[in-house]
Amino acid sequence: MKYKVKKVGDFESNIEIVIDFEDLESKKDEAISKISKSLKVKGFRPGKIPKNIVIREVGEDYILEESIDLYLPEQIFEILQKEELNPAVRPVVKDLKKEKKSYKVDVLITLWPKLSKLPKLNQTVEVESITPTEEEISDQIDRIKLQFADVTKVERPSKTSDYLLVNISAMENGKELEEFSYQDYLYELGSNSLTPSMDSKLEGVSTGAIIKFNDDIPSVGKSNVEITVLVKEIKEKVMPELTDEWVSSMTEFDNIVEMNDELFKNIEMVKKRQIANQYQGLLTSKLIEESKLELPEQLVIAEMDSILQNFMAELNQNNIKIEDYLQITGLTEETLQEDLKNQATRNLSMVVILDKIVEDQELKLDDKEIKYIDDHMSTHDEDGNEVEDVGHRLNLEAESLRNKAMLHILQQGVSVDKDGEKVYLQDVYNQEEEVREEE
Repeated sequence: MKYKVKKVGDFESNIEIVIDFEDLESKKDEAISKISKSLKVKGFRPGKIPKNIVIREVGEDYILEESIDLYLPEQIFEILQKEELNPAVRPVVKDLKKEKKSYKVDVLITLWPKLSKLPKLNQTVEVESITPTEEEISDQIDRIKLQFADVTKVERPSKTSDYLLVNISAMENGKELEEFSYQDYLYELGSNSLTPSMDSKLEGVSTGAIIKFNDDIPSVGKSNVEITVLVKEIKEKVMPELTDEWVSSMTEFDNIVEMNDELFKNIEMVKKRQIANQYQGLLTSKLIEESKLELPEQLVIAEMDSILQNFMAELNQNNIKIEDYLQITGLTEETLQEDLKNQATRNLSMVVILDKIVEDQELKLDDKEIKYIDDHMSTHDEDGNEVEDVGHRLNLEAESLRNKAMLHILQQGVSVDKDGEKVYLQDVYNQEEEVREEE
């Protein structure tokens, strides 16, 4: 086999390969075995047909074609490794010609773009404050108290969050709907759990009121049904008084101060995780914008297809048709395509930036990461061929190195609040790193 690599564009190279028929001898038996499995010959079971009969049935030319299909991927892979070419998408066989004693093959390679220089990594990004507000702590305390709240009867007009003891009936065309009949039902006003307008109809009513109105009932698939509600009692939630004694007896804390301190820490950590995501998004957007990358069109198209396939699989799992999704969200096919293109461009731009950081920082996998990949490969499909296995391992290694590069980016950047005060997020990334190590 002979080959020659020729650059044909900023992101493309062409490999001209000449494969002598003699080079294919090593693949002929494998090709014949493969053909035998799908060939139907009277008197023989598939896969058990003798070699000479397979050759007689399909001819030497067909066997050569099958042989080159088996031979070519391995040779392309070896050439890519030898020439240190990093294809961005699967190589494309543009032309394959059979000559007197050889095949001439043209293979198009779309390459990853490379950054000559990284943008400044120590960017300052403004994010929201992680300090819990008094309102956030108070809301959390109210949620705890709500778990122990009593319900007490009151003599006043109803309001949101009250519980109404009601009888509910519905009529359609003069007939009672048995599937929508409730006796002594405790309904929480403001829950919007039965019909679209019931809560607004029951707001401000008094005990003994009989309310009639027409409404839809989504739960039973009925429209414009006559509904009657008898309000028998109005009850309100009574929160327990917040004291050290109550906190000690009803919660895991000894007193109010200890509970507030723990709630402060918990809320702060939740906000840290939320702000960490915000920080990462804003910081990477800055880096992408300043990198001013040009991406190969075929690479963007391939990434769009990958994103769309994953999205369609998710819709199928939830029994949602793409037409219904577009109708629900108000998107058109054009806007969906534009969203896919933007997401694909962002994903690919970050891959280029992260790979440049891996190169500049000379990042390497440690023993734990290598062992994780080894363990994963040991459970990988054993029927896969060697080229696919090597490619899968390279993808795993690249992904692990990019995770390291992303952590480097986040550590180099600076997050501040609106007052210019630094927002400390490092412990969030340290925890994520520990989780990856444990996995």
